Amino acid sequence: MSEKKIIVDGLELNYEGIFDVKSLLDVIDKSCAEKGYVKQEKRRNEEIKEKGKDFYIELRPTKVKTAYFALLIKIRLHITNITEVEVIVDGKTRKLSKGNVHAVFDAWTITDIQNRWEQTPWYYFLRILVNQYIWRVGPDKFVDELIEDTHYIYNNLEGALELHRFIGTDEKKEKETEIKK
Repeated sequence: MSEKKIIVDGLELNYEGIFDVKSLLDVIDKSCAEKGYVKQEKRRNEEIKEKGKDFYIELRPTKVKTAYFALLIKIRLHITNITEVEVIVDGKTRKLSKGNVHAVFDAWTITDIQNRWEQTPWYYFLRILVNQYIWRVGPDKFVDELIEDTHYIYNNLEGALELHRFIGTDEKKEKETEIKK
């Protein structure tokens, strides 16, 4: 059985406001592809409630480094109270979503991804010796890359959400000036 070592545990991102669900998923997909990860969707769930729609998706992008090592990022995106709003962007009306976004990032290094060292007790013993005395630097040399990749995806998602924060602010200012007149 392959071994997982958690490197990033519970990196959270919270946002409340206007956003586009499709563009958020596109940002995650693009960021993962840029860093060489293959996206795998573990779970997706949509639920309609009184306050709005809830959406949950769990992604597990994986990057295979060698026949022995892989990097895994677990992204849990939970969006609650989604309602559609019409917003004027550059003079055009667009339908966007409004709600609460909660994203959690976890990242692991995975060793023995093909389970070759688990076939017999002798191989298992050899694997322990190899990991302890030969690969001393091996598993840890990918840790910095995994942390950097996780923060890259996190920062791109945060940036996409921050761009949406300013959508519709011109409309609010126009309405405020009309009310004052």
